[in-house]
Amino acid sequence: MTSPLFRLYKEAGWHTTANVNPRGKAVLEHNPHVDDILLHEDDSVPNEKLDEHWANLAKGYDRVVNLSGSIEKGLLKTKADEEYIWPKLKRHLACDVNYYDRTLEIGGFVGMKGLNGELFFSPEEERWGRMIREQHARRFLVLWSLSGSSVHKSYPYAELVAKAFLDQHSDAVFFTVGEQLCRLLEFDHPHAKRRSGVWGIRKSFIMTKYSDLVVGPETGVLNAAGCFETPKIVMLSHSSHENLSKHWKNCYPVEAEEREAPCHPCHKLIYSLDECPVNKAVKSPVCMAHLRPEKILNAMEKVYAQWKEARRGSLCR
Repeated sequence: MTSPLFRLYKEAGWHTTANVNPRGKAVLEHNPHVDDILLHEDDSVPNEKLDEHWANLAKGYDRVVNLSGSIEKGLLKTKADEEYIWPKLKRHLACDVNYYDRTLEIGGFVGMKGLNGELFFSPEEERWGRMIREQHARRFLVLWSLSGSSVHKSYPYAELVAKAFLDQHSDAVFFTVGEQLCRLLEFDHPHAKRRSGVWGIRKSFIMTKYSDLVVGPETGVLNAAGCFETPKIVMLSHSSHENLSKHWKNCYPVEAEEREAPCHPCHKLIYSLDECPVNKAVKSPVCMAHLRPEKILNAMEKVYAQWKEARRGSLCR
């Protein structure tokens, strides 16, 4: 979400330094519009000292853009915010703003809208991505992100949907990705490759470029897919399509029906199941529990049909 800012500043002649934590550093590696990275180790500064820390940091720069809290807290409310307990419609009217557009606005580019993120890779990373792609050259390659950072960013029917699709299409192959704990969500199938806890985040990122389809909840992997024209299916939970995926190319946002998940999109930061209406049968927030598998399968079939038609056309030439 910040990468369009770095491009715009670079084009305007600025020397830019990104102050990010190690996860942010992984996103910005090889970005030619970032001149320096100032690493901020997690929890190295107490929260009550952050304002003082930022004020001291700002003394060495001509311009400072502080995006801390601009999306998480600004448009996704915490329990400490008054808006957290507002009626849903009131909160929706205040928070249904595109994350990328808001970031540009805070960065000083008021009125500029519609820019997507960018990711850059080393020649070695590109070779690795092409190698994986070439190993499965005749297959419909699906990258499935299993879980994100919150309880509502895991789909309880992922295995059911994946196996139903794979059983229907013998020319498809799935790569499942995520952090180490996501290994608990992985499943066995002759055409499923389990890569959670095996591939680092950069490998998952580059495969969003070289896959035929990316599927998953609101995660960093889906944000990475938003940088490319790769078809993607994003399972919306606390965000709306307007918030997150409005500007992504070839995007198929899926969400639960309002009558079954009236809290969606809640525009809240959720840290535990206690904060969500939960479907007790599957122990999952209703925004995920009532996201019907056929919605995802229908979107997957649509992308698969387009892939099949494109392959047929290339073979005929």
